[in-house]
Amino acid sequence: MGEQTSGGAATAAANASARATVLGWARRTIDLIPTGWLITGAGAVLLTTTAAFGGLATAPTDPIPRLSVGDTVEGSDFEMTVVGVEVRDDPGMAAVSLDEDEGERVLVVTLDVVNTFPAPRTSMSNSIEFWSIDGVTVEGIDERPSLSRADDGTISPTLQPDVPVRLLAAWVVGPDDLHAGDEITLSLPDSTHHVGRDIVRGDYWDEVRVGAIVTATLREGTAP
Repeated sequence: MGEQTSGGAATAAANASARATVLGWARRTIDLIPTGWLITGAGAVLLTTTAAFGGLATAPTDPIPRLSVGDTVEGSDFEMTVVGVEVRDDPGMAAVSLDEDEGERVLVVTLDVVNTFPAPRTSMSNSIEFWSIDGVTVEGIDERPSLSRADDGTISPTLQPDVPVRLLAAWVVGPDDLHAGDEITLSLPDSTHHVGRDIVRGDYWDEVRVGAIVTATLREGTAP
């Protein structure tokens, strides 16, 4: 019995020594492998494992709000409310000129806007990204609107902080392009505010996207 116990202890000791030798070799080997290789290898294992379970999950995104006339949405540091949409023969305070010989008409989207940023803002964007009120679009029309105040016709007005203003976004359309009763779809802009410190200085807005979609029924209108 004593010999068997002694033999078992010797075997266990031998196995422990062998494991220690293997682990020591493994540690020394890992120490010689560049860290980047280890990271790459770990990434490969992660991707392989992820692929086995259907790939990387897409981060959920908020759906674009779908609104009606009279609803208010915040975007690009503005509060915007579509008050009405109409087509008419007389531009009134809308900042467009019509060719009467061609029978042109004007599509007008009336908006109530509040600049919620603590400094004056222009209602017109730059020529690249349309982050301001001129980012309002109508489905099926490629051109950007002209903008004016509904009360005095001021073109592309500057918007003061927290001061509500009614604006007219206007497009010239053909005589048969749109009719009262048509349903049209509007997109209102949203963007992200940044403060530039290097090449661009001061406040600016980019990452322009659709902030809300408004469906409206077109009315036959009269100026203004």
